[in-house]
Amino acid sequence: MRSWSAILPLLAWVVASQTPRQAPPAIDPRETSCGEKSVKILILGSYHMDNPNLDSVNTQADDVLSDQRQKEIAELVEKLARFNPTKIAIEAAYGNTSWADQYRRYLAGEYKLGRNEIEQIAFRLAKRMNLETLYPVDYPMLMSGLTPSEVEQPKAKKTAAPSSTEKSRKPEPLLLSETDQLLRRSTVTEFLSYLNDEKRIQADHTGYMEMLMPNDNPAIYARADLVTNWYKRNLRIFANLCRITDFPNDRVLLVIGSGHLKILKDFALDAPQFCLVDTLAFLR
Repeated sequence: MRSWSAILPLLAWVVASQTPRQAPPAIDPRETSCGEKSVKILILGSYHMDNPNLDSVNTQADDVLSDQRQKEIAELVEKLARFNPTKIAIEAAYGNTSWADQYRRYLAGEYKLGRNEIEQIAFRLAKRMNLETLYPVDYPMLMSGLTPSEVEQPKAKKTAAPSSTEKSRKPEPLLLSETDQLLRRSTVTEFLSYLNDEKRIQADHTGYMEMLMPNDNPAIYARADLVTNWYKRNLRIFANLCRITDFPNDRVLLVIGSGHLKILKDFALDAPQFCLVDTLAFLR
């Protein structure tokens, strides 16, 4: 006859096998080192899903409204929901209320989501978490230090209607970079895991450090000033993050272009009021 010490583990296994599986814990293991007065922050670096072509290096995204991509984004939202954010910050100008208005229309069933990652990720996650609004934290600024309002856009030139020959001409095939090809081969979560990997983040940031090397420009600090403006923009984004956060009660998720990751993660690690959690732990 078996002893109770031998039978109890078996009984525990039987009970566990009959019990419905619970969702993975919302708290990342790294959070155990967070102080009681710090706010947990998860920074998700994304690609721009609607191809605005506003960055120095642009990913040519495929259609996120396709059935397959929509399924993948739904799976991504479920993974991020485990973080249980109380606020979702987005890469939109601080103080801009149009995104919040659009989100309310989406909740009311009056708006169909477009291709922008703010809508595809942040809107859908905020709805999943029953959040009332989203929080823009960006400070749009060019590397030159100018804001968009300080730059005059050239007037569009009138062009002649295309001839019948031009209309029948096949469009040039889109040349895809290695990163673009990787996106085509990956799920949305897999590609975001690639963008949020530390090696990739460091590689993206290396270009800014290389701008500090000597060159033939007689203005010896010209490129250093460009990098200064890049840091200035990110410092203002981080200051806006502090403005929208209720310390120490919130759990903040920021959805932003992956080029911002290195600097913003460094700020979050240095700031005692925040505790940076591992993004990849929620993408696995």
